[in-house]
Amino acid sequence: MRVRRLFFFVALVLITGVVSNLLMTDASTTRYSESYPAAVCPPTEANVISKVSVPSKKTLFRKVTGKSTNFVPIKSTRYLITKYPILLNYTGVTSFVWQSNSGVWAGSTLCAAPSTDQWFVGGTADVIGRGRLFLVNSGLSEALVDVSVWNEGGLKSGKVIAVSANSSMRISLDSIAAGSSRLALRVTSRSGRVNAFLLDERGKGLQSLGADFVNPVDAPSTNIVISGIPHQIRKGKAGAHVLRVLTPSAAGANIRVDVISKDGVFAPIGLDGRDVPGGSVLDFNLNPTMPAGSFSIRIRSNEPIVAGVLSSIVVASHRDLVWNSATPSLVPMKLAIRGLNPKFIFTGDSISLTVVVHFRNGASRRYKLTGNDIKAWNVPEQATSVTFSDIRGKIATSALIKSISGIASVPIAPGSTLARAPIPSSDIGVIGH
Repeated sequence: MRVRRLFFFVALVLITGVVSNLLMTDASTTRYSESYPAAVCPPTEANVISKVSVPSKKTLFRKVTGKSTNFVPIKSTRYLITKYPILLNYTGVTSFVWQSNSGVWAGSTLCAAPSTDQWFVGGTADVIGRGRLFLVNSGLSEALVDVSVWNEGGLKSGKVIAVSANSSMRISLDSIAAGSSRLALRVTSRSGRVNAFLLDERGKGLQSLGADFVNPVDAPSTNIVISGIPHQIRKGKAGAHVLRVLTPSAAGANIRVDVISKDGVFAPIGLDGRDVPGGSVLDFNLNPTMPAGSFSIRIRSNEPIVAGVLSSIVVASHRDLVWNSATPSLVPMKLAIRGLNPKFIFTGDSISLTVVVHFRNGASRRYKLTGNDIKAWNVPEQATSVTFSDIRGKIATSALIKSISGIASVPIAPGSTLARAPIPSSDIGVIGH
C-alpha cells in the first residue's frame, strides 16, 4: 500500500513538472511583431506650396482621401503635396513638412503617427484671426473627435466632431471660438486614426500679418522647455514675444520663467513667481534685452500647465509670425531634411550628443556637439538627413528654418515610434478538441 502511494506521489510530481515546463516553454516562445505606424502629413490649401522631405524615392505613401488605400513609391525625396493629406509608410525616419504662401508667410511641422490626445497653445479667433484646425482620419472607419477650447474667459463648451473614414476636414477657429483673442485647444479622439494640425493665420483687410503651424504637445507638465525662439532686432528695435500659458485645472498655478541665452540664464521681471489663475488663457509680454539670434525659456510650475511663445518677425520686408511650442527631450532618431537648411537649437544644462549628417552624394560626416545651457548648430549644405545619437542628459531640441517667405521653429520629436504587439498563436491541441 505504501509502495503504491509512493508511486502515485512520484508520478504526480513528474506530471506537474512536465506540465509546468510546457507552460513555461509556451510563454517563452511567444512571438511579437514590431512596426512603425504610418505618419500623416497635413493637407495643402489653395495658394499654398507644401513639400515634404523623405529619405528615399522608394518611400511608400498614399493620399488620405476617398477609396485610396494602396501605398505606392513616392518617387521624389522632396515631394509636393498638392491637396489631400498623405500617409507615409517608412521605418525609423521623421519628415519635415514646409508650407508657404510665397512672399507672405511660411510654417513647418513634422509628419506624425495618429495620436489620441493633442494640446495646442496658440491661435486667435478675433477680428484679425483667420486660423483653422485640420482633422485627418487616416483609418478606414469613422472617427469621433472631441475638441475642447479655452480662451481668456475660461473653458468653453466643447464639440464632438465626426470625421469620415480616410478623409480630412477643415474647421475655422472662429466657428468654434468666435471673438476669442487667446486660444488653447485640446483634441482627443474617441475612435479612428486621428491627427490634428493647427494653423494660426492673421490679417487686417488685405494685409497679411503672417501665419504658422502651432505644434502640439502630448500633455500638460510642471517643467517645460521651449527651445529655439527667434529674436530679431531691426533698426535698433527688438521683435516682440508673448508667452501664452494655460493651467487646465481650476486650482491655478505659480510659475517661474527663466530665459536661456548665450549670455546666461535670468528670470524676466514679473515672471519670477507669477500666479496664473486656473482655467483661463493668459498672455505675458516676454521681451528680453539681448542681441539678435535665438533663445529658449524654461518654465517651472507647481501645477501642470501648457505654454507657447508667439514671436513677431519681419522677412524680406513683410511681417510674419512664429509659434514655439513646448519642446520634449531629444531621443535617438533620424530626420529627413532634403531641401531645407535648418539650424538646430539645443537647450540643456549640459549638452553632449553626436550628429551624423548624410549628403546627396552618398557621403556622411560625424559631428560631436557639446556645450552648456544653449547651443546653435547649422546643418551643412546639401544634406539629406541627420541622425542624433549618444545623447547624454535632457536636451530639448528645435529646428529653425528660414526662407524668403518666413521663419518656422519646430520642436524635434520622433514622428513615429516602434510599436510591439504579440502575434496570436494557434494551439493545435485545443483545435483538435
